[in-house]
Amino acid sequence: MVDYIAYIVVRLLNRIFALVPISACLWIGRRFGTAAFFVNKKRRLIAYSNLKAAFAMEKSPAELKGITKRVYQNMVQTFFEVLNLTKVDKKYVEKYIDIANIECLHEAVRTGNGVVLLTGHFGDWELLSLVSSVIGFPILVLAREQKMKRLNDLLNRLRESNGCKVISKGMPTKNLFKALYAKKVIGILSDQDAGKNGMFVDFFGRPTSSHSGPFEIAKRTGAVIIPNFAVRQHGPYHKVFLEDYLKFSNTVSADEIRENLQKFTALLEKYVRLYPDQWLWLHKRWKSTPVRTVLVLSDGKAGHINQSLSIAAQIKKARVERGFKPEDTVIKVVDVKLKNPIAKTLLSACASFASWRCHGCMRCMKYCLTKDSYDILMKTHSEYVISCGSDLAAVNIFMSKENCARNVIVMKPNIAMGLKKYDLAVIPEHDKPPAAPNVVATRLAPNMVCRDSIGLEGEKLKRRVKLGSGKIIGLFIGGDNPEFALAGEAVDNVIRHISEFSNERNAEFLVTTSRRTSHEAEEVIKIWSRKDKRCRLAVLANEDNPPGTVTGILSLSDVAVVSGESVSMVSEAISSGKKVVVFMPRKKTDAVTKHEMLLASLEREGYIRVSTIDGLSRAVRDALEAGAHAKVPDDAEKIYEAVRRLI
Repeated sequence: MVDYIAYIVVRLLNRIFALVPISACLWIGRRFGTAAFFVNKKRRLIAYSNLKAAFAMEKSPAELKGITKRVYQNMVQTFFEVLNLTKVDKKYVEKYIDIANIECLHEAVRTGNGVVLLTGHFGDWELLSLVSSVIGFPILVLAREQKMKRLNDLLNRLRESNGCKVISKGMPTKNLFKALYAKKVIGILSDQDAGKNGMFVDFFGRPTSSHSGPFEIAKRTGAVIIPNFAVRQHGPYHKVFLEDYLKFSNTVSADEIRENLQKFTALLEKYVRLYPDQWLWLHKRWKSTPVRTVLVLSDGKAGHINQSLSIAAQIKKARVERGFKPEDTVIKVVDVKLKNPIAKTLLSACASFASWRCHGCMRCMKYCLTKDSYDILMKTHSEYVISCGSDLAAVNIFMSKENCARNVIVMKPNIAMGLKKYDLAVIPEHDKPPAAPNVVATRLAPNMVCRDSIGLEGEKLKRRVKLGSGKIIGLFIGGDNPEFALAGEAVDNVIRHISEFSNERNAEFLVTTSRRTSHEAEEVIKIWSRKDKRCRLAVLANEDNPPGTVTGILSLSDVAVVSGESVSMVSEAISSGKKVVVFMPRKKTDAVTKHEMLLASLEREGYIRVSTIDGLSRAVRDALEAGAHAKVPDDAEKIYEAVRRLI
């Protein structure tokens, strides 16, 4: 019934438009195209995402949205021109069609070979076949079979109204070979995704799966290929560009087919760059590309960046498991800076209403972010967006809308925004996350440490640091935060206890700090590293922080001693599979903090030992003498399974 109604509507429009000037028809078409732009949300987002992938570095979001709207207008104009194909005769072509380099077609025909006119869904591609027939080169065209048979037959009759012959895809294509062996002209569209088994060539800087079929046909029949593109100048006026033809050698190799396919794709890209609104961006052109970009939003806090990077690493791991190369997952970290504290509140409020169609959303981002941050973000296209902490929770939402990307947040965002705006939320259990399909509750903060993979960093560090045969203690010093203070005096006391224990037990210790560690505390560590031979390594993150330092120290340590104000450092230590002792800095408040509740919970479950600074020697001794292996939560496995579902 739908097929029959569509047939009647198109037939009726064809009769009506026969009485209406073509310019008026196309004016109506543009109006319908604008309406389709607003109604067809799914394809509109695909088109914008494709445009963003191609032009992110060159065009603003407003420009890309304008192009997207014009793509719809051109698409509907093309459909309306199909309804008017019965008007296309020699006089019509002479009036409205300008053909550049027509000599190329004549020369190709004179070679005595068949000719393949190869184009894409560009400009009015439907017009090309009739133009060829009208100027004296009857053509066979390969067209996709539509699902509605009556409508499909009607469209094909319109296409064949002036000497063109349609061969449907999916049906026997031996007529194509017969035509080429008979030195005739055929027309083929070839610019859509060819799936995983297609031939990959470069298109807008990305490996893109493309159909090699036209080139295989030309190779078998000895035909030449002429790339051609119909550019709409304005209204019904077009200019057809015929490019120099592609010819194969007598011994055609797969490399030569790929080379010619790349030449055609480069020509298509050239015309798309010149006239971006005339290509049909509505299909998933890069659906099969192996390359995916993960955008990590950084608020400058090392712990937050590491947590986000750990999720990005899980995405890469899951993609490798699916057969992609590690380099196919590109992880891009962008520093995001808000102009002032008010900007965070404003962005959070706006994020609750974030929408691709809302131009005010991007204006809000532009107002709230520093110019450098905003410019970099707008020039970045990604398939995944990851952030950690509340400061960038809103930016995460905006960027996922802008890129039509899947997004992940680590830690619980502002309540006003909720969790429904994220595809995946990784939230610690102590924040009491709700049970939801997109929520993963973890015992620890996500991190890059895994006890099965830290050995390599340990071997590297071992070559740099001369160690004895005794036990090794890894000491991880944090710094002040809103709830705790870690002054130089406290750090001096911590190292004194570790030094005394090391002397008693013939042990050695390795020290590293965080970027929050105060200058005063760093000076204390420098003094101890010079005067105590049992301190084999002291790495200050604010001065020199070689990659792999934390994992290397964890790998070599028998016990990890960590300052308790840093959930990130505690989580890394536990994830390493080593025995962990946590000492508590001085509190700035009398209230019980979430940090303390989390650490108490982890101690009850046997993951750590919590100690005062003065009790460190005993806690380290008890940890070393404990026979059982350290426990490690299954957080990494839970996150990995969620990420696998996400991708």
